[in-house]
Amino acid sequence: MNYIDTALRVPFALASTLRRARVFHAHGVMARGHAELGSHWWPVQGRVPVTVRLSRGIGLPGAIPDVLGLSVRLHLAAGPWDLLLASTDPVTRFLPCPALGWSTAQYSSLNAFRTPDNDSPTWVLATPEAGQPRTASLSALSTADPLHFTLSLAHSRTDTTPAGRLSLETPLSVDDEDHPDFDPVLHRPEGLEMWPQWVADARRAAYSGSRAGRHSVEA
Repeated sequence: MNYIDTALRVPFALASTLRRARVFHAHGVMARGHAELGSHWWPVQGRVPVTVRLSRGIGLPGAIPDVLGLSVRLHLAAGPWDLLLASTDPVTRFLPCPALGWSTAQYSSLNAFRTPDNDSPTWVLATPEAGQPRTASLSALSTADPLHFTLSLAHSRTDTTPAGRLSLETPLSVDDEDHPDFDPVLHRPEGLEMWPQWVADARRAAYSGSRAGRHSVEA
């Protein structure tokens, strides 16, 4: 166990045990749908089924602004790919930031990715299309129309390219016990590396600790 594991895994396990839930994004709403991937950067192109979880990061009550989460599991033939996006500051794009509502949140992967064919780090962005709730409450999602997001790829703060579209059906479940564990470190295509490496190490330790804490409560 390295320094990052020691510094993060144990505290996250303890916090998850005490909270009896995920440390962050403890409560959310699940939905199913599909993604239309239109860039050759993706490991596959075309229509891909997805499972998605929309959540509030800190878990502040009601419609109080919070860091909003958009977790996407792409069901690829080679195995699942978990993309974890969060509402970010519109200027930097890469720092978590509370959003006033689901309709105004601008989502980004907090880490970048590198492929074997391209050493340039690439972030995945998602922008909500019209029709999403104006508040940031989870209850507003339970009665919302099907949700749609425009997908983009960013190679810097200003350089973005269109990459597809994410379409969700009406949310299916608000029971957090039924929600799968999304893990962007364990569930990703072979050869796709998270960047920078210390972010991947930190997330691996944090997710491992959080899972261990929740499972100890369930046992």
